[in-house]
Amino acid sequence: MLFPALPLREVGAKVMIDVLFVLDDKTETPAIVTRAAAMFSVARVSASGIGPEHVSSARVMVVHAALRNLHDVARIEDACDELRRRDDCVYVAKGSERAGIVQAESVGIGRVIAAHQPLEDVLAAIQCILNRDLANRLDGYPEQVIETINTTGTLFQQVAAAMREDGPLPLRLLSDSSRNIGAAIECVGLVEWINAVEMHHSQTCRHVLMVAGYADAFARSLGLSASDTLLFTKASLLHDVGKLFIPIGILEKAGPLSEQERRAIMTHPLRGAKALRKGSGAQPLVIAAARSHHEYLDGTGYPDGLAGGQICPLVRMLTIVDIYSALRETRAYKAGMTPRLAITEMAGMKGKLDPRLFAAFRDMVLNPVFGSQRSSRGPETRLANDCLLNGIHPLDRETRPLEVGHRAFG
Repeated sequence: MLFPALPLREVGAKVMIDVLFVLDDKTETPAIVTRAAAMFSVARVSASGIGPEHVSSARVMVVHAALRNLHDVARIEDACDELRRRDDCVYVAKGSERAGIVQAESVGIGRVIAAHQPLEDVLAAIQCILNRDLANRLDGYPEQVIETINTTGTLFQQVAAAMREDGPLPLRLLSDSSRNIGAAIECVGLVEWINAVEMHHSQTCRHVLMVAGYADAFARSLGLSASDTLLFTKASLLHDVGKLFIPIGILEKAGPLSEQERRAIMTHPLRGAKALRKGSGAQPLVIAAARSHHEYLDGTGYPDGLAGGQICPLVRMLTIVDIYSALRETRAYKAGMTPRLAITEMAGMKGKLDPRLFAAFRDMVLNPVFGSQRSSRGPETRLANDCLLNGIHPLDRETRPLEVGHRAFG
């Protein structure tokens, strides 16, 4: 039995989801499901209707049912083997009765959370299982790659928690994460970095880590200074921070978006820029990136309809990298494109992208050895002067800065 409401995935879908909630029949949406749906991809099924096909499509199972009916208990046992019940399952008690807890423990559910415990304990248990699952899938990658992905994941967890409390964003890990991405790519090459990133359970984390990887490679291929490269990678990591306000069920929806859902997603640039201004210490160009990465040179972008010289060089570069990453990624609603198909698609966006930067990016990603190289150019081949920090187009290194409108800086 499926439950209506909330933009959640259908149970049994082919794509993997983060959390499967097992609920009593005719249960209204519990608060924990609503909270979890803002953070993870979520589906629901009734205890009387659960089957192996439901469990196999989820990384974590949360049972939030009274378990008074022995038939329901047997269904859960049949649907989920002993190992998964122990390692990947959480039981959240309903009310003060101990019967459900006793039944959960009797079938070997590894984590039991009492009804009086805060919802944060449930969310922490889910995140712990997802972190372990990610660690297992990253087994065999160099420690530097694993640590970089974990550090960046921690950064996003801290930022998301601050945003839920409407507080200043804690960006202490931002510089370290940005530098470590460049070091990880130098260690294994961009292709292996992307392969590792694709293991992440969160589509939003996968995307920003891919964008940051391509951004670091693009900056280095242009010979930008270390300061510019760091700034560009920081901006890439935070460009979609406003999406942390959008429910995962909308962001990772497998089918077409409704008009209301589309409008909700289009709020993320302004919401992200607003959050970054709130005492986070983010640089103005990082805020500009969050606000303006969907702007186009011909003025048809959003949210401000900026055009031409109103869009600074960093944002122009980020727009190219962001679009390319999105086209390359496999998502719930589409297959990823090959590099050549993605570049062909972008070449059709006449007047929207900076043509010289796009040509440089195209030459980089279509180079046969690109992505397999394990070391980037050393500091001796980089520009001595900062371009992006000073509003100078990277391909106009000796010219004056572009006239950039104040809105493009957030």
